[in-house]
Amino acid sequence: MGGQDQSTDRLLAGRYALGERLGRGGMGTVWRARDEMLDREVAVKELTVSHLSEEDLEILQSRMKREARAAARIKHPGVITIHDVLEQDGRPWIVMELVDGRALSEVISQDGTLTPREAAGVGLQLVAALHRGHQLGVLHRDVKPANVLLEHGTGRVVLLDFGIAKFEGALEITRPGDLIGSPDYLAPERAQGQRPGPASDLWALGATLYHAVEGESPFRRDNPLSTLTAVVEEPMPEPRRAAGLAPVLAALLAKDPADRPGADEAVRMLREIADGHTFGLRVPEQGGEHRLPTQLVPVVDRPAAAAAAAPAAEPATVPAAVPAAPPAPAARRRGRTVLWTLVAVLVLAGAGGGAAYWTEHRHRQVQRQDDNPPAVVDPAPTGAVPTDAPAPAGWAWQDDPGGFRFLLPTTGKWVRTESSGQIYYSPDGRDHYLQFAVTAGQPLAPLQHLAEMETSVSRNLRDYQQVGLVPARIHGWEGAVWEFSFSKDGVKRRAKEAEFRNGDGTSYMVYVSGPESDWTQSLQRFTTVLNNFTPVK
Repeated sequence: MGGQDQSTDRLLAGRYALGERLGRGGMGTVWRARDEMLDREVAVKELTVSHLSEEDLEILQSRMKREARAAARIKHPGVITIHDVLEQDGRPWIVMELVDGRALSEVISQDGTLTPREAAGVGLQLVAALHRGHQLGVLHRDVKPANVLLEHGTGRVVLLDFGIAKFEGALEITRPGDLIGSPDYLAPERAQGQRPGPASDLWALGATLYHAVEGESPFRRDNPLSTLTAVVEEPMPEPRRAAGLAPVLAALLAKDPADRPGADEAVRMLREIADGHTFGLRVPEQGGEHRLPTQLVPVVDRPAAAAAAAPAAEPATVPAAVPAAPPAPAARRRGRTVLWTLVAVLVLAGAGGGAAYWTEHRHRQVQRQDDNPPAVVDPAPTGAVPTDAPAPAGWAWQDDPGGFRFLLPTTGKWVRTESSGQIYYSPDGRDHYLQFAVTAGQPLAPLQHLAEMETSVSRNLRDYQQVGLVPARIHGWEGAVWEFSFSKDGVKRRAKEAEFRNGDGTSYMVYVSGPESDWTQSLQRFTTVLNNFTPVK
């Protein structure tokens, strides 16, 4: 689902005033709304599909109602709270709590991969939510990074999209042969047409956590058949970044459901990793390991420079190049006929309602700037100034609550705002602005982190062009500098970012952006700010 979009003045059921559109997926549109009876903000999901047969539309409407019933049945912090379900204009609407956060898929694409400890913390909350559902006879059946929402500030993890959840004993609402869920997160038994169970959700959880630490799902290939074949026949690819989490991933991704841990055992294993311990199993040595800090910020509040610089867009995943797999054992070829049948159904479904379940859903809140004072002219750039010395003319020392000090221009009214874990200073509603972020426990080296963010930014920005991406020593620490140009609203813009990481794994980011027409001024500002940027304990 995309970011914020158009708004509407519609009043739903005489009670819910629909506001801006938060996003759209293949099955529905999510709106911000105000419950005028209780005076609170909510999210409203509307079924918005077209060009479907009456049978397909009826199935989707039934699935959407099932989503509401499934989520409402599970009282747990890890499941979205459902406030109301109603029908208007001949289609169902779900009213639910509004969570200020980002999808795990968005965090990965914008900020880079999670550390094993962060991923274990996310996994703990997901296991708890899934286990509560399983106790009530509800299977999720579509656990994946896009359906995991991380709340800003609290670190709360919420499971989304119970639209294909199934109650034990409930009648099926899919047609014979339908394959629902995302293929690369589909358990082997489901890919072979067998009855799913709680272990199938735990497989999908394992694939989700693998994606979180490795940056890609373990079995995604370049077409549905090869993806499902890999799920059934190929071993889990050897992790490169998972470190002590690797044995947990291997256990969750066991081909036989009977070999996977139950919820209690999964919690025990994940708790060991989240607490900073390791298992007594032999794991291949991992390169680039870094010390874990004593305190971690919530995963969702790590740097999101790519999101701030780029317009909201659906994150794309490029399938990894995969070598030819060795011949599978004869015993594993039993499901091949079923696989071919299911893939045929899957491909055909893509032309209709089934395409909805290939869509990556996201919920994202965006802060807006309203005041637009005129642009200002900064004094000439200055070199490093001792932090206990008076600020040079045209500048003032700024002690930011985020834990750093820098020189800020005194010309113009610079307004500080925060959004998605980022800190902004701007004199003109972010036509020109400075941006900062501090991240504890950044697992990637600065050059690698910026390169990953460039992959996302280059897809999302119009006319993106790299000016430079190079390693650098910044304040004596390993760092990197990245500069690029792009177009936004018909205006050519430039941006430059510097990032460095200190000895305890804390990463600091300084970023500037402005129109290309006065880029020299923005570059001078960047030089002075970076030269005099000082972390404060």
